[in-house]
Amino acid sequence: MSKNPFCACSTPVGIGGIAVIRISGDGCGKIIDKMTRIIRSADGVSSFSQMRGYTMALADFFDIETNKVVDRVVLARFEAPHSYTGQEMAEISCHGGNAVKQEILRLLLSNGCDPAGPGEFTKTAFFNGKIDLSSAEAVMDVIAADSQRALMAANTQLNGRLNAKLASTEEQLYKALAIIEMIVEFPEHDDTPENDEEVLKLCNIARGEIDSLCKSFGSGRMLSERMRIALCGLPNSGKSSLLNCLSGYDRAIVTQVPGTTRDTLEVELSIEGIPVTLVDTAGIRKTSDEIEAMGVTRAKKAFEDSDMVLYLVSPDTNLDSVIVQLNELLLGKKADRICILFSKCDSGKNSEEEEIKCACSKLGIRNFISVSAKDEINVDVVKELVVRIFEQEGAFASQIILINARHYEILKEARENLDMAIGALNDGVGVDVASSVIRLALDRIGQITGKTVSAELVDTIFSKFCIGK
Repeated sequence: MSKNPFCACSTPVGIGGIAVIRISGDGCGKIIDKMTRIIRSADGVSSFSQMRGYTMALADFFDIETNKVVDRVVLARFEAPHSYTGQEMAEISCHGGNAVKQEILRLLLSNGCDPAGPGEFTKTAFFNGKIDLSSAEAVMDVIAADSQRALMAANTQLNGRLNAKLASTEEQLYKALAIIEMIVEFPEHDDTPENDEEVLKLCNIARGEIDSLCKSFGSGRMLSERMRIALCGLPNSGKSSLLNCLSGYDRAIVTQVPGTTRDTLEVELSIEGIPVTLVDTAGIRKTSDEIEAMGVTRAKKAFEDSDMVLYLVSPDTNLDSVIVQLNELLLGKKADRICILFSKCDSGKNSEEEEIKCACSKLGIRNFISVSAKDEINVDVVKELVVRIFEQEGAFASQIILINARHYEILKEARENLDMAIGALNDGVGVDVASSVIRLALDRIGQITGKTVSAELVDTIFSKFCIGK
């Protein structure tokens, strides 16, 4: 970390109404004093350093060599240790033009500030005990969130709920270790079945808490990477029309000619607060057309890579063609993630609808909806199903959702450690074996909370942050 005050622009690159430049570190007030003249402040003070913490002032920011004003700015002062970083901090709100931002930063850097590295403000907050590591990592998830649910999940972690949950898990494991220590120190008094059972109970509680978090990662991954929904089916089954209906605008070309869509077409949107990527695909059929055949191959790949499939069946589609295609596509795919949509229901019902439902049910498919993109019939029902499929991954509004892949991999290892401990206790191998793997599980958890994390790993984590955060 920088020994001098460090600075960076915290607002995005480009032109905007205002820009915010952050400075943190002991002595940053003296640097700002040299380059600002207070015009108006709440306390009537004449310099930045005289301002009370958490107050603002209107000031001119000038070049001390030429005495020329660069911009009229608003200064905000934050006192240590009650700032974001735990250090003395300042924020300069200036006009958002590139020239203004660059000139203010140039003057700060030439008068004693260092340039901030990626995530240096949040990393400083972590080292100063202002924020735990899991909450610090959630800062970037909040910034990256592009749906209501993704934001809620990130804020839950930012507000410390994941850290609190893991603290509860750690407590169970430390209690188990305390009992094991008593058994080892005083075997003649404490090595009883009751104590062994208590250690086993505590390990099972901790293992259950970790398992619950791991199970939520399916939904967490969809929130951070988007839930992929593939629109599949035979040619001219209404896939592109449904894509346009769900996205709210004419994104795909729609004609009565089978094979109009020859490539995958992706649209990003939010469905009930869930970030979704809809993938329109070419109609799947055997074809001698080389370009269409490439589109069919991509359609099959989209089917395989999706989190959910909406398979459209038009009124004139027959049973055999549907079942033959689904038998081929379903290899290795969860049938509960597939919904059969009887499309174009405004123009009539498929004469073999009941037979198709019966045959698909035998394949494990349970979801069937009649829809019309033209008249928006049952489109809301499709959206409700998307939410239900999403929540099958264990994510509910009141629950902590694991959204960070690093956390997921670490907790999987901790779960494996506890499985070994529980196995050792059940098999009567001895508490020494259980003790060693319980400590490993605690070490894994500490890599999320920051208690046992290495300096190298901290640097790696914060290197992924944007500059200015």
